[in-house]
Amino acid sequence: MNDKGYFHLTPKGWVRQDNLPYPEDRVETWLYELECPAEDAKDRVYLTRIWVSSDTAAKARDALRTQFGEPMMATPERNVTLECQV
Repeated sequence: MNDKGYFHLTPKGWVRQDNLPYPEDRVETWLYELECPAEDAKDRVYLTRIWVSSDTAAKARDALRTQFGEPMMATPERNVTLECQV
């Protein structure tokens, strides 16, 4: 199983929207990639921040991430790796 898409951090929380137009109020965009190498293996999720709004202060983005967490959390069935390109 494989899946790929985009999560956008907005003032209302995380929104998954894979196609344009992306949410107008987004402050960050993260590329989401999931792979499951075998039925008995944990899912592997890779989240990479690929875009940051230049109109939103870093403190405001940090506050939203604190409020809403990550777009996808690790679980016993899923490993999550976070990376930032920007």
